[in-house]
Parts: sequence; C-alpha cells; structure tokens
Amino acid sequence: AVNKKKAEKRKKIAQKDIVLEESDIPTKNVVQNIKLFEWEAPDRHAFKFEEKTFYIVLAVSMLFVLFLAILGNYFLMACVIALLFFIYVAGTNKPTKIKHRITARGIDTGNHLYEWFVLDNFWFSIRDGQYFLIVETKLRYPRALIMLLDGSDKDAIFVLLQEKILYKDIRKQGRIERLTYGDYIPFDQI
Repeated sequence: AVNKKKAEKRKKIAQKDIVLEESDIPTKNVVQNIKLFEWEAPDRHAFKFEEKTFYIVLAVSMLFVLFLAILGNYFLMACVIALLFFIYVAGTNKPTKIKHRITARGIDTGNHLYEWFVLDNFWFSIRDGQYFLIVETKLRYPRALIMLLDGSDKDAIFVLLQEKILYKDIRKQGRIERLTYGDYIPFDQI
C-alpha cells in the first residue's frame, strides 16, 4: 500500500499535478570533465649530453669527492655522486611524451587532475626555442606545473586559461628563475 501511494505521487509529480516547493538549501552546480584542449609534449626539456663536457664535469667532481673524503664528509660525497648519476641518466635517456589536457574542471597532466580552485596563476616562457607553460598552484607540492608546448598551441591555451586564472606579471626575473624556466614572455607579446 505504501509503495502504491509513492508510485501515485511520483506519477502526479511527473504529470505536474503536484508542484514541489523550492528548497532553501543552495545546490552545487556540477561541472563535467569535458576536454577543451589537448596536446602531447615531452615530459621534460631535452638535456643535451656531450661526452667531452661530461668527462670534464666528472673529473672536477671526482677531485671534489676526493677532497670531501679527506675531510670525512661522506654524506656530501654521496650527494655529489648522486648528482653526477642524475646528470648522466638525464643526458642519455630521451624524455617520454605525455598528454596534457585543459578541461572544464581544471588541468589534467600526467594523469592527475588539478582543479581550478587549486591553481593560482600562469605564465609562458621560452628557453632554447622551446615554449613552457608554468602554472603555479596553491599546493605545497607541486608548487608549479611545468608543461612544454609548441608555439602554435600557445595562443589557444592562453585564451582558455585567462578565463579561469590570472596571467602572472613578472617585472624582474631572477637569474635562477631564468635558468630554471627560461625567459618570461610578457602579456603584451602573447
């Protein structure tokens, strides 16, 4: 009997014989994860590996490691050797291609979605002819998303991102930032 009564009430609501009251509770709008733009790029900047340069760096580093061994600073020795290993691996292995997506919910890179409320601002830079999209986050890790892109994709990405987050204005770029990210592209030149 209860089920019959509920079924009758559902029919009357569907036929709009009964009008439901509006709720005072605010409803949350649901945003679907619709792909707006997608591009494929290497996961990191290609490190140019030259054997002669590496041998020079290796010789200087080994002299430094020998000096650290005399001083008994073994932890720092291990750090220098680990750094040499990283340089060797980064120079001999080619970067892999990954897909980056800008969706209605945020930026999806490396199969991880960063929603718009987590993202702070963005900017473009260029180093050795390669364009970078740097999106700073409000998270502790990662502090910034660094994505490589083609020069032709830059304008389309700018149009999509400017509606959601702010383009960062960098008046003076430090030397370390220039080495890390490349040269900042001002808003006027986009």
